[in-house]
Amino acid sequence: MQRLSSHQLTRCSVFIVISVACQVSSGQEPTSPDTLDRPLRVLTANIWNYAEPYELRMKLLREQITALQPDVIGFQEAGWKPEEEHQVKQLLRGMNYFIEHESDGSDTKERRLLDVAVASRWPLKRKAFHSLPGSGKALAVEIAAPQPIGRLLFVSTFGTARWQFDRELQRERDAVALDSFVREISDPNGFPPIIAGDFDATPDSAGIRYLTGLQSLDGHSTHYYDAWKAAGNRGTGYTWTTQNHYAKKTTEQFWRRSDHHRRIDYIFLGSPHHFRGYARVVSTRVVLNQPVGKDWPSDHFGVLAEIATTPKGSEATGIDK
Repeated sequence: MQRLSSHQLTRCSVFIVISVACQVSSGQEPTSPDTLDRPLRVLTANIWNYAEPYELRMKLLREQITALQPDVIGFQEAGWKPEEEHQVKQLLRGMNYFIEHESDGSDTKERRLLDVAVASRWPLKRKAFHSLPGSGKALAVEIAAPQPIGRLLFVSTFGTARWQFDRELQRERDAVALDSFVREISDPNGFPPIIAGDFDATPDSAGIRYLTGLQSLDGHSTHYYDAWKAAGNRGTGYTWTTQNHYAKKTTEQFWRRSDHHRRIDYIFLGSPHHFRGYARVVSTRVVLNQPVGKDWPSDHFGVLAEIATTPKGSEATGIDK
């Protein structure tokens, strides 16, 4: 296990070795090829725990995730019920993913609704969980990915009580703490870390501007690529919108607005200023946004990014916006 400094220990950012990774499989286990000859596919998805119509939503989520074929997934608002498998395990059963989650419910007899979780095509070696000061949380895992990636630090993050319009201070504090957490446990000589999550914040907010290097906060500055922008997208990329009637119910109840649209779900890629490994976002799109009738997979849309791991992979896409 990696030895960390006393300062790191006080921040509770210790990686825990995963002796047996949670796996959802139907027969053949996931394998790690020697090399990855295509872009890495990354998905972030807020799955709205057990909100109704639950069974139908899970069916839609499963179908659309299957079609997307992501390599790694960051889940938010994932749930657990006593005497049941974790929600993400049920969702991905038979799809050959290794899974790690914030809690398996062993610490409580009450159901959990707002956990973060991670799924990976490749084995998970270590994990670290960190509570952020503004109600956010971050689950980091080290993935044994194929070359040229090697060890991949992947983080799923979410905030439980910072979604209100007047809580930018909490979101700012979480952004600074998240960056500090990631930088402490990542390898500057390795592949850039990837952060996926629901940030409750629009691109022009201070917290997102901080993460993308456009302003400093609390005496600190940093830089990550916002995958949506890095791919050259010029559209709005809304992931929380009253186009989805599940979201519309919430905006009408809490904000008295029936016409509301924001981009608040993101995938961030570590900066070449901080990490030597090659990575380049070549495409990003909004996903999990296909309804069946009036039913949607969740109240949030997801985001899927493709990340080239070699210069050759970048050229092969033909994307250079």
